[in-house]
Amino acid sequence: MYVFKVRDDRFFIRLELGEETMHELKSFASKEGIRAASLRGIGAALAAEVGFYNLPKQRYEPNAIDEATEVTSLVGNIGRDDNDEPLVHVHATLGRRDGSVVGGHLLRLEVGATLEIDLETFPCTIRRSLVPQIGLPLQCGLEADGTS
Repeated sequence: MYVFKVRDDRFFIRLELGEETMHELKSFASKEGIRAASLRGIGAALAAEVGFYNLPKQRYEPNAIDEATEVTSLVGNIGRDDNDEPLVHVHATLGRRDGSVVGGHLLRLEVGATLEIDLETFPCTIRRSLVPQIGLPLQCGLEADGTS
């Protein structure tokens, strides 16, 4: 991973061949103390897994993409969970060789040639807590001072 600090609140991140995107983003958020951010990116994947949320079963149904794809869109955000750990929430749209696309909640993405991410931080904390009837940490609170 290469990280370029564009300004105090903005980073350009380039992931390299074979790196696992979700792991790298969570590690970066932890290392940098990021408490709130939005991100977007493009690039390539060797393999990926996206999920579709099954609300009645309260779980993601995984869809493995075991082929090289173009990452035509990567969008998401970073907040903190109830244990103050980084919570990385990303959706991806992946383009196949034939021009068809597949997308969903990003569970795993192994970087192909590169993955370029524009990440902007905010001077606050986005705190996410579990909503039991949905089964996801969707209860969102904003802490303006950036602390719990």
